[in-house]
Amino acid sequence: MRSLAGCCLLVVHLVSAPASWAQTPAPIQQGIQVGIVDVLQVPLSSPVKPLARLNLLYHAGDGSGRLFVNDMRGRIFVIVNGQLLPQPFLDVAQVLGAAFLDDGTTLSPATVSFEMGLGSFAFHPDFARQGRPGFGCFYTVTSETKSSGPADFHSSRPDGFVHHHEVLREWRVCDPLVDNEVDVSVPSRVVLRLAQPLQDHNIGLIAFNPNARRPQHRDYGNLYIAVGDGGNTWNNPLAEVGHLPVVDEDRNGQNTLNPFGSILRIDPRGHTGPNNQYGIPGDNPFCGDPQVLDEIWAYGFRNPQRFSWDSRQGRKMFCGDIGQKLREEINLVVPGGNYGWSEREGTRVVDHMDQLNDFGEDTSPPLLYPVAQYGRSEGSAIVGGFVYRGQSIPQLRGKYVFGDLTRGRIFYVRRSALRLGRQAQIRELRLMHQGTEKTLLEILGNDVRADLRFGQDEDGEIYVLTKRDGFVRKLVRP
Repeated sequence: MRSLAGCCLLVVHLVSAPASWAQTPAPIQQGIQVGIVDVLQVPLSSPVKPLARLNLLYHAGDGSGRLFVNDMRGRIFVIVNGQLLPQPFLDVAQVLGAAFLDDGTTLSPATVSFEMGLGSFAFHPDFARQGRPGFGCFYTVTSETKSSGPADFHSSRPDGFVHHHEVLREWRVCDPLVDNEVDVSVPSRVVLRLAQPLQDHNIGLIAFNPNARRPQHRDYGNLYIAVGDGGNTWNNPLAEVGHLPVVDEDRNGQNTLNPFGSILRIDPRGHTGPNNQYGIPGDNPFCGDPQVLDEIWAYGFRNPQRFSWDSRQGRKMFCGDIGQKLREEINLVVPGGNYGWSEREGTRVVDHMDQLNDFGEDTSPPLLYPVAQYGRSEGSAIVGGFVYRGQSIPQLRGKYVFGDLTRGRIFYVRRSALRLGRQAQIRELRLMHQGTEKTLLEILGNDVRADLRFGQDEDGEIYVLTKRDGFVRKLVRP
């Protein structure tokens, strides 16, 4: 278990930031119209909303056309030709038993945590390549009890308090092109275990770079892990209505001696890491620096739940980072980048003694700043998506699609406008559903929130997931 004592403040000067970075985002205007069609509803896992906690839909990159979608309460389902197979691909709740922790809505409202459970999954690029090291390898991130195993990283709390563990596991599929189930008779292997100080801002996404499919690529087989900053800093319910200050106690985003508030990059099939269960790529930006964890690819994030890569235009990496109270942001992620939290939120200066205060725009930042952002009048929690490279919606090609997970608004920006040192203009997609233009909340029956996520298939088409009703929907030509 690593010691994380001390706090290292490290700033990487990658870009000279012009004053144009510090500008109030323009109001979001209505943009192009697309269709949205219902694909299917997964089996419900709770009698109360959210009915099924859909968190990710993605493919195996094996040419099979299969889609995989997870319910955070423990199951991953397989979709073939628009139909859900009756048997889950994997039920981690059943396999892990009492060690597995989900949101708790089926037990008691007092135990609810909307970020715990089966958070993410990923297929090794060798998944369907017999004879390769990663053949049949599949990965999950799960929330588990703190007594379920020894942690590789301590909690960041000064008192050492641990709420639960976030665990990265490797599973096996015997014949990836035939089998639609994980072989649970083969025990999973724990790759990495993180002691989480609070219940939220956990590991948001794990993913392999889809542009690195060949063994000759320098990024081949490297797994990226988005780690939140350890927990929301709201220290009292009265703080949100302005009665008490909101104090930033940990400042994990700038502590490079722990993994919180960072995107990590590891080789899950390697053995050079401290626990011998994963490797550390030698070209990681801080490799060998005693002041920074070797695993860190970029840092300074608050809650980077979703990132993705474009398949063209330099194949850049983009990440949505959920704000505290001021800004929601999209970042262009570069190796070694410091994205400012918790010194800045978007381009706004943070008051560490009371984060309800707004110190204004930062006009001379030594940090990397968002390439697109919006304020709390437009939404309350960003969810990153994908650059659309499909064929069915020509007017959407080359647009980065993302949204606001609570309000269910779906946005887009031109991929070519997402450049360091600039702020891209955000537009909102107009949704046609069953012949009528509607908002996503209206499609959900005028619900109070959407719990929105996005998915993508091998053809680059984009899917919309809503936890509230457990539906998978697809963006199509209007």
